[in-house]
Amino acid sequence: MNMRVQQSKMLLAEPVPSCWYLLDVYPGRERDVMRWFGYYGLSGWYPAEISYVRRRGGELARKPHLGRRVVKPLVPGLIFVSDVDASGTKDQLMLSIPMVDGFHRIGDCWARMSPADMAPLRDIEAYLNTPRSLRRQRGKLRIGELVRVVDGPFSAFVGRLERLDSKGRLTVFLDAFKRGVSVQMNETQIEPITSTPRG
Repeated sequence: MNMRVQQSKMLLAEPVPSCWYLLDVYPGRERDVMRWFGYYGLSGWYPAEISYVRRRGGELARKPHLGRRVVKPLVPGLIFVSDVDASGTKDQLMLSIPMVDGFHRIGDCWARMSPADMAPLRDIEAYLNTPRSLRRQRGKLRIGELVRVVDGPFSAFVGRLERLDSKGRLTVFLDAFKRGVSVQMNETQIEPITSTPRG
């Protein structure tokens, strides 16, 4: 349990969840259910990617103030609820909220995730909501670096990063054919590697 001290008074700590249950909701209604959670004093979490889209055209805006905010759930139709909030009378309160289908079940058991399983999901959400320009400043990709293709028709190929622009597009030089070829890809299709894999 986490303890908080405020003005020399010891406050009761909030219990740390030992697992997270999956609550089925209508897809696209996650924000509405979270508003009901706030109304009833319940807590829950759904991972979402926040982007800003230009009002005309629909493409991504260069800066947040140039477009409208779009929240897209990473796992549509699911809200993660801690075991602390899914016990006692709170679970019945959750199930009475409109647009809630019930707790997700696998066979006869409720589906649940441990805090260790939740950590990668939180990392993915944090990465997707980091602006692309700041992702590069963390040193993820550099010109001339060896990268491995993880998605698309050239999956598992190793190449060298030739070019990288501000929109997340890049050019990778693949030397796997009789002669090398440069291929344009997206930033999400590659991962950096520290050394050339041994064949």
